[in-house]
Formats: sequence, C-alpha cells, structure tokens
Amino acid sequence: MELKCDFQVYHPLGGASYVFEHDIVNYILRKSKKKKIVISVGAQPNSSPHFGTLCVFSLAFSLAKMIKENRCDKEVSVLFEVVDTAPSKTVEINGIKYQKDLKDSNKMTDAMKDFQEILTYFSQKNNISYSVRNQNAFNSQKEIKTILKNIVSKQDEIRYMLDPDKGRLRIRCTCPKCGLVDKEGVNTIIENDIIKSICPEHGEYIVNYIKNSNRVEYNTPLRNLVRAIIYGIISESSNYDYEIIRITGGDYAGFYQEELLYKIASILGYKADMLPMILYCPQILDWSGAKLSKSLYVKEGAYSDLPKYVINYSFLKEKFGIAGLDVIMDETMLWLNEPYRLFRNYSVYYFIKLFEERGRK
Repeated sequence: MELKCDFQVYHPLGGASYVFEHDIVNYILRKSKKKKIVISVGAQPNSSPHFGTLCVFSLAFSLAKMIKENRCDKEVSVLFEVVDTAPSKTVEINGIKYQKDLKDSNKMTDAMKDFQEILTYFSQKNNISYSVRNQNAFNSQKEIKTILKNIVSKQDEIRYMLDPDKGRLRIRCTCPKCGLVDKEGVNTIIENDIIKSICPEHGEYIVNYIKNSNRVEYNTPLRNLVRAIIYGIISESSNYDYEIIRITGGDYAGFYQEELLYKIASILGYKADMLPMILYCPQILDWSGAKLSKSLYVKEGAYSDLPKYVINYSFLKEKFGIAGLDVIMDETMLWLNEPYRLFRNYSVYYFIKLFEERGRK
C-alpha cells in the first residue's frame, strides 16, 4: 500500500480549539493568583528521553517564556519531577511480580545526563530557571501524610476505580534490605498508618507511612492523583508563595483524568476547581494514529522505517547536535502563539518534514 500526501496542514476547529483559537496565555494568567508560577513536568529517566518527552519539556519552557513576556511581574520556573520509583527491572518469583526501582540502577544515572543537558539547554535558550526533584523529596512534603491517610481511609470506595482489574490500592514500600517491592500489591496490606509487605528473600517488613512518607511509592494512576491533590493544596494555600501548573502528554487527557483523577478527588473531598490546571501536550503519532512508543522501539525494534532522530534524544543529538532541539522549541512556541494548533495531535511525519525543511535552510 502506498500512502500519498499533499503536505498541506489543516487545523479544523473543534472543542477547546474553538475557545482558545487566538489566545491561551492570557487565559492562564487571568486564573493565576500568585506572583510565582511553577510549571511541572514529570518523566521516568529509564533511557534517553523519547520524542514525546522532548515536546512536553519544550512546551513547559515555551509557556514559561510567554508568561514572562506577557507579565514581567511574574516569576516563572520549571520543575522536573523525577519518577525514580519506576521499575528498572521486573522479576517474577512464585508467580508474583517484584520490581527494583530506577533510583537504584545505573540506567537512571546514564539517562539523567541527557535530561540535565536538555533542561539546561531549554533553560538557557528561554532564560527560564528550572529545578529537579526526586520522589523521596516529593513524598517528604508535610501535606503528603494527610493525603495518604485520606486515601487509605477511603480505599474501599476508590480502589476499584484506580485498579478496575484487581481492586488493589497500589501504595507500596521497598524492602529495606534489598530494595525489592511487590509491584502489584499482591501481598501488601495497608491499614491505619501501616503498610505490611513481604519480600521473597527477607520476609515480612512493616513501614509506618505517616512517619516515613518519603519511602512511599505509587503506581501511575495513584501518583497522578496524589500529585494533582498536593499541587492544588499548595496553589490554594497562603503558606506558599507560588502556584503550580502541570504539563503532561495528551494520552493522559479525557476519560483517564475524568475517572481516575477528578471523580476520585471528589470522593476524597477535594473540589475540582482547587486542582491544578493541566495543559496537555499534543501526542506524536505513527502513520496509523497510534502514539509513538519508545518502549516498543526498545523492546521490539518497532519503527524501522523511521529516521532514528524522531525516536529519542540521543539519536536526535547524533544527527543534528543539541541545536536539533530548536526545531521542537520553535514548534511549541507556535502552538502557544496560535493555540488552535495546541488542541490536536501530530504525526511523526509532520516533524520529519520540519526537520527536513530546517536542513534545507
């Protein structure tokens, strides 16, 4: 089958693109209540950042720059939440899946060099500062204890919403001796202030998650919920001089957030209007309309027909140098200057054409 294209880009309006056809930055600023704004992005540093992550990071710095240009009285920075509790290795023992965390692996150390390089480049190009925070520091915030206690107290109401298949509340702690953790919570019990779990090598261990909240880990839906709630609390509280906006991939929009964030937050007693604003970065899609997947490339050798520079940063840098990031940054600035472009997804071939055009200049 031969696919043909006229290379004309159309932007039919619909949904949010109608409302924010001409402007979105001033809308964001009108909702802003504090002088300082922190724009949060998150990622698992398990390899060189994939192309979608580069777009998310670029959009964060582009938004920060535009806010600063529109309102010079605002202080804006970017926060990278490092998901170092994601798995670096998964093993199955007696039919139960256990994981070792990224924070305990060389894989993360190597990947973070690329993340730091990208953040520094975007920071310098846009004159926007950034900070990096790991999950230990995130969970050490005093509000986390109250949020966790609330979640545990209502786990029977929300566990099948967060885990429709098994109904397990995926709050977990690693074995203090070897770092293994019951990935799916099969032998994990959470009650009152205690997490009880079993290590296949060292037996039962008990963690008081109130006294040791820094040790707590979550699966993705639960981490998304906790992050949104604490960001909302911080943004609303007069005890903090800043507010937080999140930027994440468009694959987390829609039904996922409606069911696993907003409805569950409501059950827990948090109003939707106190949760942080989330700006979704367009997804980068393959020819069929599926999200371009780094894991498929790594594990199964997918996308053999594509130039490698649209897979991850290491290939992009190899082909164009670090200045290859400018192509992405120019595009994310365009999305914000003409925001009807923001509320859609983009084929990977769209970006290939951008890189080809840049190469001809």
